[in-house]
Amino acid sequence: MKNKMKKVLGWEVKVLPVQIKGKSDVLNKALVRSDDESLIGIRGKYYHPVFNKDLELLKKKILKSGHFNFKGYEEFQNGKRILAFFENRSKNLKICDQPVKDYLIIGNSNDGTSKLFIGTSNFMLRCQNQFSEKIRSFERRHDRPFNIKEVQIDEIISSYEMGRNKLYSKMDKLRSVPANMELIEHLVFEVLFSRRPDDLRESLNDTERKQIALMIQCIKSEIKDLGVNLWGVFNGVTRYTSNHFKGNPGFGVVNGRGERLNHQAMKYLLSLT
Repeated sequence: MKNKMKKVLGWEVKVLPVQIKGKSDVLNKALVRSDDESLIGIRGKYYHPVFNKDLELLKKKILKSGHFNFKGYEEFQNGKRILAFFENRSKNLKICDQPVKDYLIIGNSNDGTSKLFIGTSNFMLRCQNQFSEKIRSFERRHDRPFNIKEVQIDEIISSYEMGRNKLYSKMDKLRSVPANMELIEHLVFEVLFSRRPDDLRESLNDTERKQIALMIQCIKSEIKDLGVNLWGVFNGVTRYTSNHFKGNPGFGVVNGRGERLNHQAMKYLLSLT
């Protein structure tokens, strides 16, 4: 099921010491939810979480800029990962002449798998295909207490705009390169299996053959509307990940296998430009 968007998180990260009975040394920290006391994870004693209240402070600063509307929070794995989505208020945004909605993302993990980061994500309104990209120019490690005064919102928005424009430029490059069925077949095998067709064709099972057929069907649908070029091919992949992955339609595609497949496709196709 798709994660439900929330306007407020309604809970906080509590940090409890992990100690050996009879000893005073704090070895690690247990991160638990304040609402139900469930365990989020065990982190080292030098780990400093970004609290939900810190995300709220970031939200207020971003909204104060006047460039965005707050769409909501998404939680993953019982709060181990949290994403906050802010919709760009600019009208008539387009990629390759196609109307899109564009979002700034604030992402944070409470399990140590990711730094605090910003990113960009957009929907193509025609078919709700989605692609997201982290912007590595803004990241914060969990190695010191979070201080909102150290965060320059103008820098965040500038990084977001740079990342958004870079993404749009990549899409323009893809539109300028023609595609053919041989290229499409190689892409599908590369994205789904990280292998060439000749290496796998004889060993495919029924499930794998259905995956291949479905992705090719998605690509054919997109190139029919967008043109027989790498831009149309890429949208076929995002159509597949946005609409045919359980639990991943909508905003949830920024995490998990759908995101990985999208980026594999983008990397492969850009190598052809």
